[in-house]
Amino acid sequence: MSREKGIKEKRKKDPVILVLDITILVLFFVMLYVGQKAVFYKLFAAESGSFSQDTGMMSFELQRGDYAGLVTGKYMNEAEGLTESSGYYPLADYVEAAFWYRVYDVKGNRDKALEEKAVMEEARASMKELTVFADEVDKMVGK
Repeated sequence: MSREKGIKEKRKKDPVILVLDITILVLFFVMLYVGQKAVFYKLFAAESGSFSQDTGMMSFELQRGDYAGLVTGKYMNEAEGLTESSGYYPLADYVEAAFWYRVYDVKGNRDKALEEKAVMEEARASMKELTVFADEVDKMVGK
């Protein structure tokens, strides 16, 4: 009879063991999640072959107003060896120079601000029909 009584009685688990069990369970799910992400990005990189951006992607970023993505795309293309200038490269140069112009102007570094202003003017001259976006950038940076 005492044996049956012992089986039916619930033994309380030590709180430390309970915390360790929960920690192991959480770590298991974290490992699954991280592993899934790693496999996804590895497959993505293998399928795409490169991370360059074409003019369609740059156009999409402009439609969304993502000027920082445009600058990033230009640098990604240059890192991949795609240095032939699309119409978006001068605009990306303009965006970057406008940002730095504003920073230097606010900080009172007049020489650096003038250098960036020259880059902006050169970029504006070569961006053709995209000057509309340069005007938007001017509004954003408070020029």
